[in-house]
Amino acid sequence: MRALRTALLTLSATAAATAAQADAINILFVGNSFTHGRYDPVRTYNAGFGSGDVHDLLCPSAATCTEPQIQVDPAKNPPPGATLNDHLNYLSANPTARYNEPGPEGGLPGIFLQLTREAGLSYNVSVLAVSSATLTGYTTGTSRQYAGQIENASWNQLILQDQSFEPLPSTITVNGNSVATRGNFSQFQSGVNQIVSGVDAADSIAGKPFAKVTLYETQPLASYGYTSNNPAEPIYGSSTSPPGGLNAPYVGDADPIGAMASDLHNAYKTAAANEMAANPSGSQVAVALAGDAWVTAMNLGIAERNPYLVNEPATEVDLWDSDPLDACCTTPVGYHPSTYGAYLSALVLFDQLTGVNPETLLEEFDPSNSSSAAAALGISTQIAQQLAAAAFETVQAGGPVPEPGSLALFGCAVLGLCVFRLAHLRQVQLSRWRAAARGSPAQADEGRARRPIAPPTGRNRV
Repeated sequence: MRALRTALLTLSATAAATAAQADAINILFVGNSFTHGRYDPVRTYNAGFGSGDVHDLLCPSAATCTEPQIQVDPAKNPPPGATLNDHLNYLSANPTARYNEPGPEGGLPGIFLQLTREAGLSYNVSVLAVSSATLTGYTTGTSRQYAGQIENASWNQLILQDQSFEPLPSTITVNGNSVATRGNFSQFQSGVNQIVSGVDAADSIAGKPFAKVTLYETQPLASYGYTSNNPAEPIYGSSTSPPGGLNAPYVGDADPIGAMASDLHNAYKTAAANEMAANPSGSQVAVALAGDAWVTAMNLGIAERNPYLVNEPATEVDLWDSDPLDACCTTPVGYHPSTYGAYLSALVLFDQLTGVNPETLLEEFDPSNSSSAAAALGISTQIAQQLAAAAFETVQAGGPVPEPGSLALFGCAVLGLCVFRLAHLRQVQLSRWRAAARGSPAQADEGRARRPIAPPTGRNRV
């Protein structure tokens, strides 16, 4: 089984390389800070003014850039005060001292660009990501001045990402109680419809095929599902609430992360289906299940589920941001993606948009290759490979993959596929155990002490 999988990966990688296209595919990512990444090194990755860089439409040149040019980073240069709470209060009262987002920006599109290079594909990548923007904001709201840059015939592929909470249902049920959220699905649907309609109209006038549209399903928010008793990672900011409030609606749910991810999954899939049903001759609309891949990574023991624990699982990475000084002072930690989270989401986008299994990108997993996206972002090759497996399995499954012992719940139509997936997922866990047991440097990401994890046992061992 392992030899067959290696052969298939090699064959797939070769096929991808030979499929390089003579004409670059023009692709535009539209979103907000969940697209541009917010934090370095993700936000600035592959950003620049050169022809081979990600083209930030908000910062087309140094002279015409509408974004800040000087980085302010309170984590590196702490503000006045003796305690973390002092620092946070200072930042709250002094907005110019807060972490900012200078351009040009690369973000998840920058990671995607690097992965396409490694796959031998030719993409011309652009990004339009106004922090906190919604899709309706780009058409009729505060960011509508950019509508013309989106709704034109320049794009072969278009990726749309909405505000993190907007696709949610307006109310959810937690422990039998109805809880209000900040969700507004009808507005989310309206934003999708308006942008797709505008792009289709531009393509029709230009006499070109409709752009392929993909909705980027964002990740669940830890701050919406957990409270924090960790003094090093307080839930602090204007977008916070007591448990059950608008910014903490899933607190108390038996599986808050899974519940929010499920609501986002349903919203994005429904919005895509509704758009195509209303306009059957227009653009095809797909969904990149990035948020679902986060749940897969948690189910496989690659990533931690609750990032606010004082004693975090030593063998699991944190997919969310974790520095309260840089997060301050609107959204708290546990909201935006960390480097790991951004990388995982980009892997899903790459798989969905290109049809290439990210596990075939062997350059990403070569410890001697310093030019890979993983190396540039400080992600070990082992973790990168595990995240690629989580991305691939999620796309194949069409949703989060259960814990390996629960794969019988898949109800696969083909028994052989179930067996293959089970073997693959258990191999991910087994490789982690072997690396940890021998003290692999790959287990030292983020400078944490790492403890060995138990090897797979019983009937699920491969």
